[in-house]
Amino acid sequence: MNTTLLPLLKKYQQFLWLFIFIVSLTAMLGSLYYSTFGDPVGNVMSGNFFPTEGGYEPCMLCWFARILMYPIVPISAVGIFKKDTRFTDYVLPLSLPGILLDTYHYALQKFPIVTISTCSANNPCNAMEINYLGFITIPFLALTAFIIISVLALANTWVNSAKTK
Repeated sequence: MNTTLLPLLKKYQQFLWLFIFIVSLTAMLGSLYYSTFGDPVGNVMSGNFFPTEGGYEPCMLCWFARILMYPIVPISAVGIFKKDTRFTDYVLPLSLPGILLDTYHYALQKFPIVTISTCSANNPCNAMEINYLGFITIPFLALTAFIIISVLALANTWVNSAKTK
């Protein structure tokens, strides 16, 4: 990797941690908003950001993505609080499988592939509740969060490994 980037990452290592926390918290709150209130863009357009009628029911793959994303919030919060430079060692085993899961989930939505998941006919995993700009769906948003978290965690791991040498 580029060694000129390493001193900068060392200097701002705590910001890597903070961004991991912010991205995971945003992903968690966003998924809770979608399942409770539905489409935020549509809600803003209708003038009611917190409608009383229900949101979108998460499919099976969305539940698995939540199982991988939600623990990152308290793990990163405790890591930041304790100034534990190695908390990302616990984040990566959650974020990397999340990338694989949401890549598959997004592919189910966008490409005609055979599903191997256990999604039900009542709540199929290839259903697109939102489709902003023709490509932004809920699995795409989760995939983006998992990628950002993984890149930041890997950068933190790189900084940690350079400190031990």
